[in-house]
Amino acid sequence: MAPSSGDAWRPVRSPHAETLTISAETRLLVVAPHPDDELLAAGGLIQRVHAAGGTVRIVYLTDGEGYPEGVEAENHVSAPTAGDYRGYGRRRQGEARHALATLHVDESWLKFLSFPDGGLCRLMTTYWSERASAYESPYTRRDRPPPSNVVVPATAYRGEDLTQELARLIGDLRPTVIAVPRKEDQHPDHCAAWFFVADALGDVERVRRDYRVDVITYVVHYDNWPFQNSGSDLVPPPGIAAGPSGWIRLTLTESEIAGQRTALAKFETQVRVMGWFLNGFTRRNELFSRPADRRVVLPIRRSPCCRD
Repeated sequence: MAPSSGDAWRPVRSPHAETLTISAETRLLVVAPHPDDELLAAGGLIQRVHAAGGTVRIVYLTDGEGYPEGVEAENHVSAPTAGDYRGYGRRRQGEARHALATLHVDESWLKFLSFPDGGLCRLMTTYWSERASAYESPYTRRDRPPPSNVVVPATAYRGEDLTQELARLIGDLRPTVIAVPRKEDQHPDHCAAWFFVADALGDVERVRRDYRVDVITYVVHYDNWPFQNSGSDLVPPPGIAAGPSGWIRLTLTESEIAGQRTALAKFETQVRVMGWFLNGFTRRNELFSRPADRRVVLPIRRSPCCRD
């Protein structure tokens, strides 16, 4: 039996922090910018909700295909083609399915939107409206997701389209908890994920005025965190304020830690080139927080997520 929610969740360095209740009524939606982010940030939470009898859904914004070093190592080439990148994305999709299967998460609970890896921040500005040209991935040379992955007809690589895809999924699933990267996460796709989810939630809540959801955020990329600490606990990233909830710590059981480790090992493409990074997140706990304000207005003149 999983620990009770009172034992499982406790705030870090904030005695007045709220907690998250997990039960059979919990409907968890994890938003992952790339395959493996869901396990790095919330592998224990996914297991806890499933064990409590709740439902889990995972939405992958990209296929993680835009990783030249990984594609070169996987295909043993020095100049990958668009076909190589597309194949790499399909491989990462397959790894995600195998990884989540080890945690008894059914394949039908995973949704791949296949938006452009490395391009999400651009969709917040220049490539927002359907009146503009769609963004073309410099890796796959696609300007829209494969038809089988589309939720809303005629979806292309535009920011407005990504918001609509997420709004449709959220409106249909009506999750009680959404886990999404914090806007302070330094990976451009992670930062952008926050803005798109917040924008989509605004759309949903304008239509469904009685809808209530608990939004919790996570961090995967921030300077050299969490590697500056070699201990068994995941400590808060230095320089990021906890927010109104304080840092919420999910203490994992030995079984949950083992499950997360086993699942992450299924991402063989990533283990091959950055296993040290994945292993750095298999700690005794996971950390989440709640945003102070999740109102956003897109598009914006200059993306705060793009790093160049």
